[in-house]
Amino acid sequence: MAPDPRWLEILKASGWQNAAIAVACGLLLLTSSWEWLPPLPPLVTIAAAFGVLLFGCLALASMASAALRFFPVGIWIVHYVNRRRDQRDVRDYISHMTEKEREIIAYLLAKNQKTFTAALDGGHAATLISRQIVVRALAPGQVSSQEDTPFAIPDHVWTVLAAHRDQFPYTPSPSGEAEPHPWRINWMAR
Repeated sequence: MAPDPRWLEILKASGWQNAAIAVACGLLLLTSSWEWLPPLPPLVTIAAAFGVLLFGCLALASMASAALRFFPVGIWIVHYVNRRRDQRDVRDYISHMTEKEREIIAYLLAKNQKTFTAALDGGHAATLISRQIVVRALAPGQVSSQEDTPFAIPDHVWTVLAAHRDQFPYTPSPSGEAEPHPWRINWMAR
């Protein structure tokens, strides 16, 4: 006669139910060893020890799963790894930047300006946008004009650029002259 497989339904129990069964089995073994109960048959002792192990492990697994839902460590690790990879990519790309890209970054670093507005296509900053050194900084539902779309350099990228400030020489315009934004494309050049 085959055993009834319905006993496996216990695996669906919650972590607290499994913990309660494990504690009950442990208390049965403990009270037996203190001789508060008559001696247990060997089969009951083996079953109680198996219950402590099985239900204790199920309770620990359930509690670990709940803790990981509350503290999503995996998501934090992926976020950290992605940021470090982005920083490495920016650091590696600095030596390959065009003069116009260097001019844009130099201007922003000199003015300590992480955000700016540009045409919707990014103007001369389009290549920096494609490399995600510069990203659109629109809030959800925010509306912007065709010529004044907000862009920003993410904080983790800014850190790398600021650390390599010496590779972005900035020459300010002579005093009194209006300084054009280096990412803007002149309307006559469009």
